[in-house]
Amino acid sequence: MGLQMALTGVFRASGNMIVTMVLALISQWVFQFPIAYILSKHTSLGINGLWWAFPISNVLIALITMAWYVKGDWKNKKLTEEEKLVGQVSEEILVEEGVR
Repeated sequence: MGLQMALTGVFRASGNMIVTMVLALISQWVFQFPIAYILSKHTSLGINGLWWAFPISNVLIALITMAWYVKGDWKNKKLTEEEKLVGQVSEEILVEEGVR
């Protein structure tokens, strides 16, 4: 669980908040709730099946998070438009120095 939290922090810091949101939704709605229902209603675990759903869904989402991290698509996100930013900073410097 710690590794999954660290990697989702990497995604957020790189500007990929949608990835983090999708992983959280998948964790809850696709894994945790259905597993809890199946284990509690359709196995002999009963109420204990609810509690087993937490670690099972955490392990599954951690594996998916690691796979997404290793894939490396999250590195391609651009947080700023550098050319536009350089032009704005250059213009501000010229104005401050009284050239324009």
